[in-house]
Amino acid sequence: MAHAEPERPVDQVMLERMTESLHHRGPDSRGFHIAPGVGLGITRLSIIDIETGDQPIANEDGTLVLVCNGEIYNQRELRERLIAGGHRFRTQSDVEVIVHLYEDHGVECLQYLRGMFALALWDAPRNRLLLARDRLGIKPLHYSLAGDACYFGSEQKAILATDRIERRLDVHALADLFTLGLTRTPKTFLTEIRRLPPAHYLLYEDGKATLHEYWDLDFSPREEVLKPADWAEALLEQLNESVRLHLMSDVPVGAWLSAGLDSSAIVALMSRQTEQAIDTFTLGFEHADFDEGRSGRMLHSFPSYNLTSHRSVCTAQDIGLLPKALWHCEDPLASVSEIPRMLLSASSAERVKVVLTGEGADEIFGGYDYFRIDKALRPLARLPSRLRRLIGAAGSSRHPRASRVHVGPSEMRMERYARLTAPLNISTRFLSADVRRLLEGSPDGGIADLRLPERFAGWHPFSQLQYYETKIRLPDRIELSLDRASMAFSLEARVPFLDHKLVEFCARIPPSLKMRGLQEKYILREALRDVLPAEIAQREKRPLRAPVKHWLRAPLPDFAAELLSEEQLRRTGYFDAVAVRRLRTDFDRGNDSLDRALMSVLLVQLWDHLFMRLDSER
Repeated sequence: MAHAEPERPVDQVMLERMTESLHHRGPDSRGFHIAPGVGLGITRLSIIDIETGDQPIANEDGTLVLVCNGEIYNQRELRERLIAGGHRFRTQSDVEVIVHLYEDHGVECLQYLRGMFALALWDAPRNRLLLARDRLGIKPLHYSLAGDACYFGSEQKAILATDRIERRLDVHALADLFTLGLTRTPKTFLTEIRRLPPAHYLLYEDGKATLHEYWDLDFSPREEVLKPADWAEALLEQLNESVRLHLMSDVPVGAWLSAGLDSSAIVALMSRQTEQAIDTFTLGFEHADFDEGRSGRMLHSFPSYNLTSHRSVCTAQDIGLLPKALWHCEDPLASVSEIPRMLLSASSAERVKVVLTGEGADEIFGGYDYFRIDKALRPLARLPSRLRRLIGAAGSSRHPRASRVHVGPSEMRMERYARLTAPLNISTRFLSADVRRLLEGSPDGGIADLRLPERFAGWHPFSQLQYYETKIRLPDRIELSLDRASMAFSLEARVPFLDHKLVEFCARIPPSLKMRGLQEKYILREALRDVLPAEIAQREKRPLRAPVKHWLRAPLPDFAAELLSEEQLRRTGYFDAVAVRRLRTDFDRGNDSLDRALMSVLLVQLWDHLFMRLDSER
């Protein structure tokens, strides 16, 4: 926390309460820095420099103090450069380079960091607080400017622990959930708590906060003329370097492994860089349709890879983990992928402290189904406008607020992205009259406020879709779910595909090599031709999905049945109880397409129970 009044004393009991709320993220140690006007706290998960790397960390004269969650993968190179420049280090901690870089470069120090991080740095001579988040949003950071202070933490729990926050639902976050299946940064479900966007930093000085962007993706067409084989070779080199950096650790490192391309690639590249057996962790489902283990041989079944396999199974009874999953996730998502990830995390944490995962590949290579759908629909943009409108109207009944988007001209529209990616579209018949009134006049979708670079219009439509994906679903759904599920069990999940140098390189690869015909990730498959068995390298994508429809049709746990009762729906006031009853009836009669809508209603009701009632009563 930092106060607007620089000499105002910090409430130490409050600071300890805030820090303790994040014990699960760092059970190995905790540390504090308290000075007039500022209090920093951290719980540490010891990965590097276990003996002397405790935080907060200060510069030589103690005028700069840092707390940081994450890893700086290029710290050795930076450390050597800083020592040569006269800086003195007290620890072997990777994050100590940040305070010395800040001494030399101020906030521009962020440009030198290669890794995942959420940090807070107190600049005592300037009475200034710096909050910053890594480029791709791998690590979370929240803040609140309630009253005359800036409160912050990796999770909202730390800010709620201040008891200074008014608990009020942000109805626009609720609208996001039913349009995009997530809550768009900077919103959270609570109006007084915001997420710091990826690749941004916040300066809090003299009671005022200013937000700045320090990095962005650029898909501008380039004149590079390389053969596909040359692109594949260069890509493999980048992948090898990223995996090598992500293996940096003073504790054992394992990996999550599925039957798919992405995680198999990471594990195969890991096995090339270590002689030790790699612990791999796999998830199965009792429902055959969702069990990847039945879709073909997995990497650990090939004798040329030195892997140890550990398998967990997700069953219908695991819906009982929903309260714990949402307690850690905090903002509801239109899925329950946190539950499978939590089961994987629990199994992993019994043996390792760090896992490498395959998240991020679908974003940087365009691997989702809607990239193919968009490419297939793109020729319709050449049809006469009247015919496009007729085709658009034909799809409007199911997605009334997106009917104008799916056959638009070649320039990508925000609404088109919303239509391609939304797991469900908002339906005012589910919402209460009070919520509908509050939403009147608000923009369609949940992405109308996304700032687009001036060069965006000149990008290829495939690249435009990638930009949306990297700015929206990646941080606000994929990474959020991964971080919360893993940190719930004090497990660090690392994502080599999201090394920003690799991401920048992939932005240069022509779209025609990312999708050849309608085959996604073509260039990645080519790069891995001699790394993976052919049957894995060419396997179609099977996304990690929980069997929501099966869970909702099984006898619901008592808490879920109670939350969906008309009495509870009327008590919270978010939904039209009659419309939800009709939704449940239609779903029970076999309309599987309503499973995410029904799960979203349940999650919002559960969120209210956990964060508006139970937590506020503690």
